[in-house]
Amino acid sequence: MPRSKIELRHVRYIIAAAESGSFRRAAHDLGVEQSAISRRIRDVEDEIGAQLFRRHPAGVELTDIGRQFLHQASPGAHQIGSALERARTDAATGRHLTVGLFGPLTMGFLTELFGAFRRDRPGTRLRFSEASTPDLIAAVRRGQLDIGVVAEAPPGQGYAITHLWDEPVYLAMPEGDPLADQKAIRWCDLRDRHFVVTDLVTGDFAKAYLERQLQAPRNALRVEQLSVTRESLMQIVAHGGGVTIAGSAHVRSGLSGVTFRPIEDAMLRYGAVHSRGTLHRDLEHLLKLSKSFSEKDQARFVRQRLIRPELRREVRADRYRGARGRTPDRLQ
Repeated sequence: MPRSKIELRHVRYIIAAAESGSFRRAAHDLGVEQSAISRRIRDVEDEIGAQLFRRHPAGVELTDIGRQFLHQASPGAHQIGSALERARTDAATGRHLTVGLFGPLTMGFLTELFGAFRRDRPGTRLRFSEASTPDLIAAVRRGQLDIGVVAEAPPGQGYAITHLWDEPVYLAMPEGDPLADQKAIRWCDLRDRHFVVTDLVTGDFAKAYLERQLQAPRNALRVEQLSVTRESLMQIVAHGGGVTIAGSAHVRSGLSGVTFRPIEDAMLRYGAVHSRGTLHRDLEHLLKLSKSFSEKDQARFVRQRLIRPELRREVRADRYRGARGRTPDRLQ
């Protein structure tokens, strides 16, 4: 595939023209010649093979394709601008740690972990962003993130993975659902159910995860992606709009109208992706904290009987095998 010639300035020009409704006003706002705006927008239209704007005597307006393009490209342009601004602020204020997250900070493990880190390192600023696991891994490899908290990360070149915790997967269903009487749910119980997930990065992951676990033809799966927040999704479940999968943070929240049951042997493995090179002291301290919190979190899940003790032993053995021959005291 030939490399695209579209640059950040092309997107900036399209955003300005869409907001002002005029190439002339966009050029004035950006301090460039109108011909530069027209030329750059024409470059993009030529590359994608369709018009982004309808031209008329009163100005311009986006076509349907233009709106779709801007919907996809605009967040990236704004994120780059925000990243530059954050970099300027960090350079002026001192130490910082860039952290990418798969999933919300409301996860109990992350809330406790970063709270403890802030108490130990009050002079270090934490900068958070959310993205998919592949995007977080790519950002770590490019040096754009110090650490990425990811789910089900595959091993690969250019990064290391430190195990953090294993999260039981729950079925979230409306109160009174026939499956609510079961202590645990099996995947075979769910093949004919209608699932709802968000269109956020966690929703994309959930959809792919369900496809793998249910082992059904793609056209037979009933997984609907909705343009809603995680909180709104749970309200849809409560009102009978479908079922979904959830983590322990939702279970502990005590949502009205929603019943949670663990899915048998369903676990998500969360890890910290970071550079294989020498780690600076703040990142080393965060990883050290994460290991102690990981032990605490797994013990809590076992006490609540959400993880079978033998499964916990398997998890601990996996960690031991990855310790390169060094036997931690707690595994002896």
